[in-house]
Amino acid sequence: MVAKARVKGLYDRLAVLDLQHFLHAEAQSGVQYDLVVAADVFVYVSDLVPITAAAARVLAPGGLFAFTVETQSSDGVVLQQSLRYAHGVTHVRTAIADAGLHLAGLNHAVTRKEKGVPVPSLVVVASGSGPERSALTVDA
Repeated sequence: MVAKARVKGLYDRLAVLDLQHFLHAEAQSGVQYDLVVAADVFVYVSDLVPITAAAARVLAPGGLFAFTVETQSSDGVVLQQSLRYAHGVTHVRTAIADAGLHLAGLNHAVTRKEKGVPVPSLVVVASGSGPERSALTVDA
């Protein structure tokens, strides 16, 4: 997939690293981003706390961190038969708060289907320190 992306030449930069290591290296070099997006990534991550903290360290003042997770009804994290993790709303909220971020939006959605069946998911947006962003809907 990365080789195909390189051939297209659409990206300023492509990196192939563990996400947490990448974010740590970016923070160490002083890089800051206005927007960090992780779509359909955290289904492969059990504990959101370290990744959320790492993302917070690279956000510019007032920057946004947006991500999706598959969700389930308990507070914690469940490894499903699909070998994808589903995160409870409480776990998501805790990860955001522990990272010093502010919840700007948390909405139930269907981000994909598994064998034709909608997969319950959350679309989450958190903001870093700095100027307040306009409030987004929080439905969970």
